Amino acid sequence: MSDAPLPDPADVLAFGPHPDDVEMCAGGFLLKMRKAGYRCAIVDLTRGEAATRGTPETRALEVAEASRLLGLVGRENLGLPDGGLEVTAEMTRPVIEAIRRWRPRLVVGPCPVDLHPDHEAAAQLVRRAYYLATVAKAPGVTLPLHRPQALVHYMGHKEPVPTFVVDVSAEWDEKVRVIRCYASQLGTDGRGGPATNISSPDFLRRFEGRFTYWGGRVGATHAEPFFAERVIALEDPVAALRSPDGAVR
Repeated sequence: MSDAPLPDPADVLAFGPHPDDVEMCAGGFLLKMRKAGYRCAIVDLTRGEAATRGTPETRALEVAEASRLLGLVGRENLGLPDGGLEVTAEMTRPVIEAIRRWRPRLVVGPCPVDLHPDHEAAAQLVRRAYYLATVAKAPGVTLPLHRPQALVHYMGHKEPVPTFVVDVSAEWDEKVRVIRCYASQLGTDGRGGPATNISSPDFLRRFEGRFTYWGGRVGATHAEPFFAERVIALEDPVAALRSPDGAVR
C-alpha cells in the first residue's frame, strides 16, 4: 500500500475501530468541517466482521453511502481483526502509514476510556501512531514522516469531561441521515436478526438525547463532545468563552 501514489492531503483524518463509529460519535463535526471547506477522510481499522448483525459485504455498501453523504475525500479500511485489536507494533504500523499517507492537520481518534475493548485498543493505536508518524526512523514504516498539528478524541460509551464541544445543530438532521445508512446495524433493513443495543427501536431517541444534553450545555440544540490531552490555545478568548445566552462571563 505504501507504494501507491499518495492522495492529496486531508485536513482532518478520523479513525474508527469499526465502520459507523466515526459517524456515530463525530459525524456532525466532519459535516461541519466539510462545509467550512476542509478536506476530511476516514480510516476504519476493521471491517466490522464480528458484528452481531449484517455482514462485511452489506457493511461495505453502507460505508460507501455514508461516505458519500459525508462528502469525504477518501476512506480506507486497514483490515485489522474485529474483536481482536491489540496494541502491538504490527497493528500500529498500518495506522502510522495511514497518517503519513494522508498527511492531516488534525487527527481524530476514539476515546481511550470505553466499554468496548476494540475502542480502547484503537485509541491507543492511534495515540502511538500519532507520535510515531513524526519519528523518521520508526521501524518498518517507509513513507516520509508527517507531523500533524493535534490529536483529539471523540467520545463513545463513556464521556470524560470534554475539552471542548462542537455545535452541530445545523448538521444534526444530515448526521442522522448518515447514521441511517447503517440499516443492518440499526435493524431497519428488514432482515431481522439478534437484538442489539443499536437495533433497539428506542436507540435513536436515546442517541439523540446524549447530543442534546451537550448542546444544552452551550446553548445549542445538539453538540458533540471532544477532549484533547494537550493545552489548546485560543486566539480570541472573548469570542470563544461565551455563555449559552451569548454574554461574556
